[in-house]
Amino acid sequence: MKTPALIRHALTGLAFACAVTSTALAEEAKIPFAKGVKPEVQIARPSRVKGGDFDDKTVVVTPKIKLTNTTTQQAYMGYKAVYYLIFESAAQRGIYKVVQKHDFDITLPPRQVMESEGAAVTSQYDTTGAAFGYKYDGWVLQVTDPKGEIILTKSTSPTLEKKAAELTKILQVEQCYDRQWKPCPEPRF
Repeated sequence: MKTPALIRHALTGLAFACAVTSTALAEEAKIPFAKGVKPEVQIARPSRVKGGDFDDKTVVVTPKIKLTNTTTQQAYMGYKAVYYLIFESAAQRGIYKVVQKHDFDITLPPRQVMESEGAAVTSQYDTTGAAFGYKYDGWVLQVTDPKGEIILTKSTSPTLEKKAAELTKILQVEQCYDRQWKPCPEPRF
């Protein structure tokens, strides 16, 4: 006896659904991003240029973020990264300013390298006499998966690295923050 066409179609659909489910399970068993990707942030040593009056200094920072996929079969697509560049007040220690936010999407095939460069930031400052301006302090890099969950945080500061999950929700460019990372007014120079 032959199987009717409608039943054959249902059985074929069921076999296809099982294949899709096993593929989806294989997708979840991937190597986690934090283990498969090596992040590097290069500041290229902030260059100082003397200028202006007396002891004024100018610092130029051009950040470059480099992500290296160390896996041989795992691709990372749909991930997002956000990078913050942070300067400290030369006039009042403990006052920080976010001078740059750089967002980028991550498309990283197996055994490939991806680079993203932020815009150059220039700041003039003086730490002697009439102290003013801001000098380079550090950075924070945070990566989220396609679902929006934070999966990787790197920073020049262990404190920032621990608090980054909550901080990156509130950090704003050109905003000043105190030592507890609460918004505060700019120091008067």
